[in-house]
Amino acid sequence: MTVADDLVRRGADEPARRFADLVKLSGLQTRYIDREREQRLLEEAVTRFDLSLDQARGIMRSVAEDLGYTFETETARRIQQVMARQAGRRGAVSRSQFNSTAQVLRDFSGNTITETEARKQLKRVMADNGWRPKRAGLFWSRRWYRQIEA
Repeated sequence: MTVADDLVRRGADEPARRFADLVKLSGLQTRYIDREREQRLLEEAVTRFDLSLDQARGIMRSVAEDLGYTFETETARRIQQVMARQAGRRGAVSRSQFNSTAQVLRDFSGNTITETEARKQLKRVMADNGWRPKRAGLFWSRRWYRQIEA
């Protein structure tokens, strides 16, 4: 039984069912919902469907659970915990740790994001938390990190 069917069975109103259908449609192309799309969906739920923010989030999460969708906000929170462990007390992440964490991030997202996108997200997480890259290579530079587009 799908979320929309469950909402109808429980007597939920038409806007909730329509919003559940909208969430389903947004994840058809890729099962990964980025922050911008999640924000847009929540805005539409509140403005167009007259749902509360909590109702909208609940519907989004239940549809995502049923259909295997992954949210960027969820994966970012999980990957931040992994990065915190790797950064340690000094707050520095090596190139190999960074690359392995990028693979973990892709696994968290069900391989729906590219390696490039995973590296961009990791760089944002590092910048947001004040972690820095360790020097690496022949000349002990941070060039490997600077080459990642943010």
